[in-house]
Amino acid sequence: MRWIRTRNQLLAAAMLLTVLAGGCATGGPTGPLPVVTDPLQASNVTVYRGGSWVGLFSPIRLQIDGQDVFNIHRNQQYSFQLDPGLHLFEFYIGLNECRRVVFIEPARSYRIRLVPNCVMETAAD
Repeated sequence: MRWIRTRNQLLAAAMLLTVLAGGCATGGPTGPLPVVTDPLQASNVTVYRGGSWVGLFSPIRLQIDGQDVFNIHRNQQYSFQLDPGLHLFEFYIGLNECRRVVFIEPARSYRIRLVPNCVMETAAD
């Protein structure tokens, strides 16, 4: 009996480590960013995810204008440029599907915070 309990504990620990390692390996760029057509008018955009414990092992999968661009883990951020205009930001974490249209003005800087409960906070400089 003791052998079975020890073996099950080792198996559970191995499965947990596999999940942790798999979750950590999936962060970063997942596809091409939208093409910037006018670099002088393009705005700088930074998307980030705070340190919330919600969705600890799941990355936020971000799409811009229908294209996968990043998987974002806790405390990660990515910066890039976007042309001015309306852009559809969609992100997915677990069963949550979140969407928001963001109006990007020319030659500005934006910080967009993604929160696992579908909150998207936007701040412009």
